Amino acid sequence: MVDTFRIPPLLLAVLGITLACACLGSDSDGEKPGSKVIHPAEAAIMIEDMENDPGFLIIDLRTADEFAGGHIPGAINIDAATFPEQIERLDPDGTYLIYCRRGMRSAGVHKLMDEAGFREVYEIEGGISAWQAAGMPLAEG
Repeated sequence: MVDTFRIPPLLLAVLGITLACACLGSDSDGEKPGSKVIHPAEAAIMIEDMENDPGFLIIDLRTADEFAGGHIPGAINIDAATFPEQIERLDPDGTYLIYCRRGMRSAGVHKLMDEAGFREVYEIEGGISAWQAAGMPLAEG
């Protein structure tokens, strides 16, 4: 069963304004466009906006046991330990949202994907721990 969620309209409006303002600023952190570390609230908006895009994929980089204990709805599981062997199965022109528990594993995979020429990779800052702390839903199984 796939869980769905909705962001409260006021929060969505505030986040939209914040994101719009952020996009007007300069890219001072040196990341290429489409390769960013984003907050859980931004990730939630992205998931909602991209839910019908076949080129969008949410990847949970934790172990299978961690994934089974709860994950972001719609995510697939590719353990970070095996990711280098599986990267060739992914389309470099797709849009990816990646996360792990706190951000250590996803930072390494993010760098690997950037070096491999992936166009759009977004990493959830603080991982699923930050996602849960923000009150976002989890799917189980």
